[in-house]
Amino acid sequence: MSLFRLLLFSLFCAATAYAAKPNVIVIYVDDMGYGDASCLNPQAKFKTPNIDRLAVEGMTFTDGHSPDTVCTPSRYGLLTGRYSWRTTMKRGVMGAEGKCLIADGRMTLASFLRDNGYATAMVGKWHLGMDFPGTKGDRDWSKPTVDMPLDKGFDYFWGIPASMNYGVLAWFEGRMAKVPPMLFTRKNRIKLRLTITASSHRIRPSW
Repeated sequence: MSLFRLLLFSLFCAATAYAAKPNVIVIYVDDMGYGDASCLNPQAKFKTPNIDRLAVEGMTFTDGHSPDTVCTPSRYGLLTGRYSWRTTMKRGVMGAEGKCLIADGRMTLASFLRDNGYATAMVGKWHLGMDFPGTKGDRDWSKPTVDMPLDKGFDYFWGIPASMNYGVLAWFEGRMAKVPPMLFTRKNRIKLRLTITASSHRIRPSW
């Protein structure tokens, strides 16, 4: 049994000691530090009562490690238990359009839970690749998307393919875009213009 399978099996067995089917909620947040949640840091600059309640009523893991510092590889590692450099992506993050990094048939956290009687759902940013209908620049959004969360262990998906500045701009429910997506292929760089106010001699940003 692989280390990933053993870990998941151990977590599952430990959870069943408390309830037949305990709820499992994973909240994956961009740019949140270990000390930002007030349950882990009494001196946190923000109070996080809802996260604190989850910590009190659930489990708190204080020795977790991310396989990478950016979005796509860390999400791949969370779902599969593997390093992303074992795939075709060796650095950086994906755009919205591209083959899904999770190979067909590979066990994920979602498929493991589903196979053990759970209903699984993902809400939010995927950023691991999808196979959109048609070809780039000539998509047929009346047809379903494949090689996406519903093919990797999730029963329900409501979310976006990638970061909103990385390609296909639309919310998807299941395999279908709610509205025909807009395409945006570059990051939207905000131009900052500095102006000097003569009366105060202070520099003021003008957006």
